[in-house]
Amino acid sequence: MNGGERGQGVRGEGAIAGYKATMPRPQPNRSESAIRAAQRARQNPSVAEAIVWTFLRNGRLGFKFRREYPVLDYRLDFYCAEAKLAVEFDGEQHDSMRDALRDSRLAELGIEVLRIPNRTFFMLDDSPRVDTFNVIRKRCEDRTGRLGIALEL
Repeated sequence: MNGGERGQGVRGEGAIAGYKATMPRPQPNRSESAIRAAQRARQNPSVAEAIVWTFLRNGRLGFKFRREYPVLDYRLDFYCAEAKLAVEFDGEQHDSMRDALRDSRLAELGIEVLRIPNRTFFMLDDSPRVDTFNVIRKRCEDRTGRLGIALEL
């Protein structure tokens, strides 16, 4: 048998050249409903979330963020796995008792939640936005022990 036939493969018996198995990866600490909710939310972000994502994506602060990331039964607006930092943009509809329980459960996993009011992103002045991104970067730096990139608008 040659290398392209079944049974011949460097990575194990039964490997077929050019074939990559697509086994689902286990998703620890994620519920199926949170995963589906996160997928839907990524398709329809709020105005504030869309603005924030333009500044957090592609490591612009020196840290990789994920958008609408599912953890436990929740979806986090933005999450930096390296810093274990969740950034939540809260509208007027947020329930403080529910948020406190959620934050407590996330803290048990070592995840810090930074809550920022949505209204910060609807002001005409850019300085509150710059301040917000600097706070996010600083929390990531404090939690990882390495420097990020200062954002300039």
